[in-house]
Amino acid sequence: MTTPTNIDPKDAQAYWAKYQGDSYLKGWASLWDKGDNLPWDRGFPNPALEDTLVQRAGTIGGPIAQDGERRKALVPGCGRGVDVLLFASFGYDAYGLECSAAAVEACKKEEKVNSSRYRVRDEKAGKGKVTFVQGDFFDDTWLKEIGVPRNGLMSFMITRFSVL
Repeated sequence: MTTPTNIDPKDAQAYWAKYQGDSYLKGWASLWDKGDNLPWDRGFPNPALEDTLVQRAGTIGGPIAQDGERRKALVPGCGRGVDVLLFASFGYDAYGLECSAAAVEACKKEEKVNSSRYRVRDEKAGKGKVTFVQGDFFDDTWLKEIGVPRNGLMSFMITRFSVL
């Protein structure tokens, strides 16, 4: 895990000014490739997400739908994948999407090294499937990789909880 740092907003603005329009993916990938300035990476799932999964399961729906199918959760910009692993521990089939190959590798490493931190929360539901994929959320290409038809995101619960 990278130690969170205080970033001067002017530095952040200057950095992102180099990656305008469609080049924003290169900006994110560059941060992951360097790996020395990832202030959003806290190394643990978002506490608000965990509280929601524990205390608001009735509102968002549990991991098993009424028809018996396992529900899916997508975490775009999943970073190291900790929220994805949390969803799976609650029984959801969880998908993490990242634009950086280095980030996807960090996700796979997190799953391998720290899988014991993500215990099964409901024995009836069991653990959900974990899938990490590299792609641009705004480009449907990655959907094919995970077997979802074009415009098929309606079957997902899409989440992005901020920890900053």
